[in-house]
Amino acid sequence: MSHKNLSHKFFRAIILVLFLIGLLAGCKVAPDTSDSGLPSLPQPKTLSDPTWIELQRVIQAAAEGRSDVLSFLLYRVTIDDVRFSDDGTLAVVWIALVDKKTGAVQSAEPGLVICHKGNDGTWTVVFQADSNFAAELQAVPEPLLTEEDKMMYMPAIQQESKDGTVYRGYKLPWPGGQSKYLTGSIGHVYTYKSCPSTCRYAYDFADGTKFALVAAKAGTVKYAVWKYPDGNTTNANYIILEDTTTTPTTYQVYYHLSQNSIPVALRTVGARVKQGQFIGNVDDTGASTGNHLHFMVHTNATSYWGTSVDIRFDEVTINNGTPRLCSEASAYPELGKGCQSKYTSQNYEQTKDTEAPTGSITAPAANSVITTPELTVSGTLYDNDEVASAQLLITTDGNWTAIGDTLSGSSFSTSINLCDADIPDGEFFLALKVIDATGNVSAEKTAMIEYTKSYACPIDPPVCTPGENQVALTSEINYQGTCQLLDIGDYPNLNRLDNIQIDQVSSVQVGSGVSLLLYPDKEFGGTLDFYQSGDPDLSDNTIGLKNAASARVVARIELPAAPTITVPEGADSDTDIQFSWTTEADTTYQAALTGPDNYNSTTDWLDTGLWHVGALPVGDYTMTVTAKNLAGTVAATTTFTVVEPVPAPVAALDALPEVTQSTAVKLTWQVSSGADLIDHFEIRYRLYATPDWSDWKKQPAADDRSAIFYGEMGNTYEFQLRAVAKNGDALDFGTDAQTRTYLTNSCVDDAFEGSDPGDDEQTSAAQLTVSVEQTHNWCPANDVDWLTFQATQGQSLEISAVPTGTNSAAVIYLYDTDGTTLLGEYHPSDANATSMLEWTVPFDGVYYLKLVPSDSKAYGTDATYTVKFIAASTARTGNIICGSVTIPAVLGGAFAITKSIRDKKKKAAKRPGWN
Repeated sequence: MSHKNLSHKFFRAIILVLFLIGLLAGCKVAPDTSDSGLPSLPQPKTLSDPTWIELQRVIQAAAEGRSDVLSFLLYRVTIDDVRFSDDGTLAVVWIALVDKKTGAVQSAEPGLVICHKGNDGTWTVVFQADSNFAAELQAVPEPLLTEEDKMMYMPAIQQESKDGTVYRGYKLPWPGGQSKYLTGSIGHVYTYKSCPSTCRYAYDFADGTKFALVAAKAGTVKYAVWKYPDGNTTNANYIILEDTTTTPTTYQVYYHLSQNSIPVALRTVGARVKQGQFIGNVDDTGASTGNHLHFMVHTNATSYWGTSVDIRFDEVTINNGTPRLCSEASAYPELGKGCQSKYTSQNYEQTKDTEAPTGSITAPAANSVITTPELTVSGTLYDNDEVASAQLLITTDGNWTAIGDTLSGSSFSTSINLCDADIPDGEFFLALKVIDATGNVSAEKTAMIEYTKSYACPIDPPVCTPGENQVALTSEINYQGTCQLLDIGDYPNLNRLDNIQIDQVSSVQVGSGVSLLLYPDKEFGGTLDFYQSGDPDLSDNTIGLKNAASARVVARIELPAAPTITVPEGADSDTDIQFSWTTEADTTYQAALTGPDNYNSTTDWLDTGLWHVGALPVGDYTMTVTAKNLAGTVAATTTFTVVEPVPAPVAALDALPEVTQSTAVKLTWQVSSGADLIDHFEIRYRLYATPDWSDWKKQPAADDRSAIFYGEMGNTYEFQLRAVAKNGDALDFGTDAQTRTYLTNSCVDDAFEGSDPGDDEQTSAAQLTVSVEQTHNWCPANDVDWLTFQATQGQSLEISAVPTGTNSAAVIYLYDTDGTTLLGEYHPSDANATSMLEWTVPFDGVYYLKLVPSDSKAYGTDATYTVKFIAASTARTGNIICGSVTIPAVLGGAFAITKSIRDKKKKAAKRPGWN
């Protein structure tokens, strides 16, 4: 059966259901093959990868029973390409539709399906028709999909041109006399949705071959890519032609070209291309499901793709020059009822013409002073063949803009309005831009003439004035036309307002107490535009002129506060650095860090005020944090220096004796380096043969070189010590003990304990002889030593107790001859200090001393001290002396004691409260 018969048999069925099947991701409009002579169409790829086969089955199964993907009932779906994430759980799938009878792949851009693999190994499928497709699309990471890929497949539909501009003068982009099939036009947006947000006025042409392409209109090369092999599914070859004959400048996109088919002479930016000149061959490089040309025109000077604009082909007789498939016309008659499947080009290469046109301005005369808003400009235009068009240009600052209507013919006289063009008083320049029929452009600033404007253009007052908490929307620029006042609130559909409707806002005024948010779509859809003050002309704003559909008026949003940045002090190149800064609600932050050797690092926009950067090289750094909210951005900057690391100070404990005969262990240590850096010391201890260390709460100061540790008898203690620097640096303790000692589990009484109770009781006190030193110890815990001695009236005595063991100082209590009346006491300043009483004996007799530990925690065989008294002189008046203070015994009061020798039965004494 012939291909023609097959096409007739199935084409009618395709037309009837195409309106229903269009929403499926990747659905393509099949070429209308009702005319004979169509070459064999591309065949689907053969799937061999088991995962691809599984995905194809899952996609088909997921579509069953869905009314928005009925195309699967009529077409066989095949996978054109798949990209997997590194872990294999995410698949981005390009699909093509295949005619079940002919096996022909539809020549167009493929549809997109996003698949996720769950923990149980099953796949879930997200189609372009699904409500969550946009969110899923945005979440796909690079390089699986680039931002340009996402832009093409974003489900928002490109709106029709609102300014009514139609770009003409295009011819079908293949050699004259040849015919090609239209495989899709508005289907890009409404049916198979391969680039819905940008391709409203795009066209796909195919004939089953890699046919030759010629320029649809003259221009110069803006971009050219030719190196990718034919059939490459990731990258496309293309050529973009810049056309400066239009206002604004337009860019012709020729997409899916064959490798190396672009002529060498056209691979240079700026190369001139005539209408009808050969520019390359068709292929299916990039996102494509068959050899075909994707052609469209846009006005975005910074992008090779851009958003399509309305163009017309000279030789297309339907829809005023707009190609359309019958299936598309049937489904969307409001976008053009005329249709045909095959189109014949009349694009013949023009006779070569390299001579640039020119022109002159004859009036007003150069250097004229202009005193009226309306200015009539006259002049001539010339070309050796034919002038196609010309345009007056004007500037006051070197930036040229078009003014007035398009000119033609050999002479012209046209009127321009300097006030409408917002030309300020002072010097301005006029020039001509002339274009001939071949596309040659006149020299830059042709016929440039200087003038002076001396006329104050009147400014019309606004048609209404908003209050402090209101905004005014006006239908014309400069706050003219119809006015609508809005209070604080949400306005999801401007058609519900009394005076202003959707796509009517041209200028805005904003009260001092509010901010205005404008949106291009209803229900606050699309990219918002933010206003803090009035704008007389929205044409140069994001929202554009007459493009607002919804609005919000909110309490005034102020600029964010400048962040307060915290940077590490004294950081060295080993420091793990984290920056922080102050934050506030509804504000995002971006931090940037520059430093030595071109160091440069910047964060994404963050909701938090933390940035962990780790260690940095030595050098000076500048830290900048930018805060951004709807009102704008505010930045704060600080500097800091990263220095060379200073080694942590080194210290170690001295060795302890193997056995310690006291509960008081004196730890001593040495500092071998970094003494001037030390802030304090840290000590750890543990019982021998146990795994865990305990931190000693006491942290000796930087100047200390000893400390007393109290343990329990019968235990072996191990110790570690380290020095901590002022910046917090310290060496690790390590795992091994630096020293250890065993505290004996009992103590040996001194010689004066004797038989129980020994000198523990007053009745068995040890006899102390003048100038004879006795050695005692504190054994056991809470030991008390009593001593007695004979003294003579008038003797000046020094009674001293000197600690000879660690922390074994004694507190001295002196009692009268009756053993109960306290005459004085001495408390040492610390547990290692000597205690001393100086005393003049008031009368002859036997006196008593009681000595107790200054620190009750210190006891043991080696917790020793010596005690003695010496007679310094003889005197008649009794005095008790404590330290350097002499207190007469004849005085009464809190610090004196009186005793009568002759009347021993009658004692009057008061305890001095010495400490």
